[in-house]
Amino acid sequence: MASDLESEPVVQERPASIPMGSPPIDIVTGPVLRYLGIDDDIWRGTILVVTKMETSLTEPILTYYSTATPNGRPDRVNPVMFFEDHGHRFYRFPVNIRLQEVAQTVRYEINDGVRRAEFNIPARSQTMNVMFHSCNGFSLSVNPDDFKSCLWGDVLNNHAQSPFHVMLGGGDQIYCDAVKEYCEPVVKWCKEMKHHLHKHKLPFPREDEIETEKFFLESYISWYGYGYWRGPKGTCLRPNFPKALSMIPSVNIFDDHDLIDGFGSYKEKTMLSPVFNGIGNIGFKYYMLFQHHTAPDEDVSNEPSWVSPANKLGPYIRQPNRSVYCRLGRGMAFYGLDCRTERTLHNIVSEESYNAMFTRLQDEIAASNGEIRHLLVMLGVPIAYPRLVWLENLLTSGVMTPVRMLARHGLMDGTLNEFDGTIEILDDLNDHWCARTHKKERNQFVTRLQNLAHSSNVRITVLAGDVHLAAVGRFRARDTSVPSEADHRLMLNVVSSAITNTPPPDKLADFLNKRNKIHHFDRQTDEDMVRIFDVDVDGSPRNNKCLLPRRNWCSISEITSTPLDSAGQEVKPGALFVDNDHKSKKEKGYSNAPGGLSVILHMERDQHSETAGTAPYEVIVPVYDPNYKSEAAPHGDALATAYSGSNIGASSTGESTKYVDVPAAAPGPGANTFGTQVLQH
Repeated sequence: MASDLESEPVVQERPASIPMGSPPIDIVTGPVLRYLGIDDDIWRGTILVVTKMETSLTEPILTYYSTATPNGRPDRVNPVMFFEDHGHRFYRFPVNIRLQEVAQTVRYEINDGVRRAEFNIPARSQTMNVMFHSCNGFSLSVNPDDFKSCLWGDVLNNHAQSPFHVMLGGGDQIYCDAVKEYCEPVVKWCKEMKHHLHKHKLPFPREDEIETEKFFLESYISWYGYGYWRGPKGTCLRPNFPKALSMIPSVNIFDDHDLIDGFGSYKEKTMLSPVFNGIGNIGFKYYMLFQHHTAPDEDVSNEPSWVSPANKLGPYIRQPNRSVYCRLGRGMAFYGLDCRTERTLHNIVSEESYNAMFTRLQDEIAASNGEIRHLLVMLGVPIAYPRLVWLENLLTSGVMTPVRMLARHGLMDGTLNEFDGTIEILDDLNDHWCARTHKKERNQFVTRLQNLAHSSNVRITVLAGDVHLAAVGRFRARDTSVPSEADHRLMLNVVSSAITNTPPPDKLADFLNKRNKIHHFDRQTDEDMVRIFDVDVDGSPRNNKCLLPRRNWCSISEITSTPLDSAGQEVKPGALFVDNDHKSKKEKGYSNAPGGLSVILHMERDQHSETAGTAPYEVIVPVYDPNYKSEAAPHGDALATAYSGSNIGASSTGESTKYVDVPAAAPGPGANTFGTQVLQH
């Protein structure tokens, strides 16, 4: 007789670590590359290696050489052991390489080949090729077996064609929400649903802290070391993710799931409760260790890429704001705004941190003597996105009181958040910039960005994730006669989410799109969404042209040249496999002149296929030139692929090398453990 019960998920174990080399070393995570910046023509970065103390009889040693090094003589670097934790040692290797007139490939290895990889450094005059992603993990409600595709393989395919110099993580690089499923002290605390006043006073003794630390440590080792994740609905192995970490240097900010769902967006009694506050601070510790190769108590003044106001700590995470500035090659700069360390229900970032941000940016742009033409500002949550204030008002109104009462008596499971007893979705709404408690702060921030663009002659583009779909928000001059090139108010918000997590249903995206309209930000600025998705990934027409709920990632490259017959042409946003004249008639194009940016959203074609790859959708970001005068631009039928300044947008379904995830096998003696990648030609 067939059972109506769901079958138990197949539990796939994490691959076991194996000591390798002579003397043996047991590397459980790494190498992981981190990019710090370029100072006086010196590329700076670090490489992280985490070892298991019990089965390691030696320290890691790094050797590397650049293709631009005379005679290929390798450099040898001794490690800095910067942290020791629950039987593991954290090592980082500082790497400093002088830029050359030509691009460089840097090949490196740990302990004579126990680990091997390579990464790419741009030429002195080159702007970096950028990869951007967010939401790199699964929610607890997701069955990972529903996704045969892995977009990290698609990233590596594109990287093989046109190398990325840096990888920007926009938050949720790991999902740690399973702490409430598998960490016993947190499981017990979450079950105190009916007694929230008692729950918020429960202590968090040291033995419970240790159990929670071990959970976060093992979660990071599993995901960053092996690409392994487990949840209530199943497990998965995605070894192309740690492979990408070893080949593309990262710059990251964090969001709530790097800690625990909604951290910072609950009422103060929840945020200050010993258990919940303890979880967040432990999550921050491991975020710093694995994603920034930094001990939490290291002085921020030791590393110039950090931007932190003096003598200012977060209210719940007692740490300084950890925003990040770095130069992305000659023509572009980057600012990752830490929107989580200082977050409360009423503020996202402190005034002191905003002031530190704009002071640093003004100084850096001025010091570049006009070289910096583009500034990427990365936020965890979109700043230009359909409004949901009406839903926030509904969920906090008296209408929901009976629902909350029934749920607290166990009659509506899943309706209430287990941390504070409010309606489950409310913490997500409170995270948004347009939440009623954040709207004023958001508007002031946007105005300061516009003023910076105007005073510094720089084009600002905002990157954000969080919402599990792709979109492009936009601020622009209300006066439509102002050319885009001369419009300092033109600021696109590129939303790329999620590279791993599940997208929302089409009906939810369509519902959000109904809230999409032109907003009058102020008397000079309008705000709307770009119609970039006229067609779906199979070429079929779409009604919802602004929001596409498919997994995705983003590439950004400078346009360095264009074909003579299309130079200076205005290219409409849209699919690269659709010509300009068949894109939305309601959208204007942006000039593809050299110096602009080609921003491509790589949208998953088929989550059930390992080889289907992605479909590219492009929007051009023009250089800001206050002296620009509009001229009549041609509008031809040439494919938009001719307008792009690089081949990053190529679909990964051609004859190039393919990376396919397969179950990891135990490596043989002396083998490279990244051998879990199968190359297909």
